[in-house]
Amino acid sequence: MGQADGTELDVITVSDEDGNQHEFTVLEYVEVQDRQYVVVVPSDAPDDEAAVILRVEGDTLVGVQDQEEFDRVGLALESEHDGLEVEVEDDEPLEGGSR
Repeated sequence: MGQADGTELDVITVSDEDGNQHEFTVLEYVEVQDRQYVVVVPSDAPDDEAAVILRVEGDTLVGVQDQEEFDRVGLALESEHDGLEVEVEDDEPLEGGSR
C-alpha cells in the first residue's frame, strides 16, 4: 500500500494473545509524554476502516485502554492533522501483541 506521494507505508505483523498473526498498515507514529504510539489499520481492511492506536512497549504493542491516555494521543493526532477527528468506537481494541 502506498501514499498519494508515492512513498510506501510500513506493514507490521502482530501476534495476538492466542498466537494468531494479523497484518497492519502503519498510518502514523506519534510520541506523547515520552511514550511512543503507532496508528494502524488492518492491511486487508476497506478504506473506511477505523484506525487503532497502540502504545509501543519495547517489542510489544499494547492497546490503549485508559481514556485519558487515549484522549492525549487523540489530541496530538488532531493537532498534527487539520480536520482529523479521533473518537472511541464500540468495538474492543486489539489487546496488544508482539511485533
